[in-house]
Amino acid sequence: MDTDGGPTRETLEALIGDRIVGWVRLAPWSVMRCHLEQTRASVIVKWRRSGAVRSDHRQILVEHAGLTFLQDIGVASGPRLLASDLAAGVLVLEDLAPRRPLDLQIGEAGVAAAWPGLAAFARATGEMAALTTGRGAAFGACLIRSGASPIDQRSAEAQATLAMMRRLDALGLPLGRPVEGDLETAFGVLQAPGPFQAFSNGDCEANNFLTEGGEGRLIDFEAADFRHALVDEAAMHVPGPAWLSVAGPSQRAELEQIYRTALATGVAAAEDDAAFGLGMAAACLTRACERLTRFARLEDRPRGDSSRLQMISALEAAAEAASHHRRLPHLAGWARRAGSWLRRRWPDADQDLGQLGPYTPRSRA
Repeated sequence: MDTDGGPTRETLEALIGDRIVGWVRLAPWSVMRCHLEQTRASVIVKWRRSGAVRSDHRQILVEHAGLTFLQDIGVASGPRLLASDLAAGVLVLEDLAPRRPLDLQIGEAGVAAAWPGLAAFARATGEMAALTTGRGAAFGACLIRSGASPIDQRSAEAQATLAMMRRLDALGLPLGRPVEGDLETAFGVLQAPGPFQAFSNGDCEANNFLTEGGEGRLIDFEAADFRHALVDEAAMHVPGPAWLSVAGPSQRAELEQIYRTALATGVAAAEDDAAFGLGMAAACLTRACERLTRFARLEDRPRGDSSRLQMISALEAAAEAASHHRRLPHLAGWARRAGSWLRRRWPDADQDLGQLGPYTPRSRA
């Protein structure tokens, strides 16, 4: 039974209370599907990997806290937590099969065929935010019971982003006080979300949404936290690590409306165009600008590396989203100029993004 330094079969059977008659390692993650004898069911087992990935014990503790929190308040947005051994870093979770990862469905069949899953993704994230707003104290209590101390990374991310943008200024990409002012506003909105503060799994990407038949659940709560709800929606406008592009303009508008409608059932401010627009612009622009902290690494990549094109795509998509909502115009303009500046600096990445299909994957070669 290969668990890559994880729990033994005997340990798992004692924890689950059933005999394991079959298992499948879901590589490359520290995750396994175990088939049980008495219940004839299957469960998912996650454990802390001993190597570089998922080696932080806090991730398991936070996931335990996040799933406990959702169960305590009766919100079925993720898998049920069935058993755990926090000292050993092991969680036993409900198996959400036959639901499958949304990113795989997009890759296999395209956006049109996967549209019910994309719509379910937008609706599910909006619903989770609507049902959890104002419950931050309850999640904090779950963190304490699970042994995970809260961490606020937003201030550090803001400082690192501004430092990189000032470095780019010195390299020939002018910044200016109006742009810095918009950046301060954007991070201020996210650090003090007010009525938009809601629970998130902390990594709201298509690979962490399992869907089937027009409904789905989120997985991977290792970075769960309360934050501005629109940070999760920004993933549908600005491509994340796996993609060079996301959905087309009309599709993005439809997904945003699905999310917004679901969010408004618990967050009245979502119906305020000014408040929603500012939050959306702030979430999209900071998502793109934060990725610029990778600039030095991208500079060292060989010609044609798709990460360079992805950086340009993220900046231009974020500027488009902010301009659509008519918020943070100085920062949106800077993001456009940054995209043009990078196109000149990286001629190999000076490509027509309009030629990319919806959800074009980033090459990992």
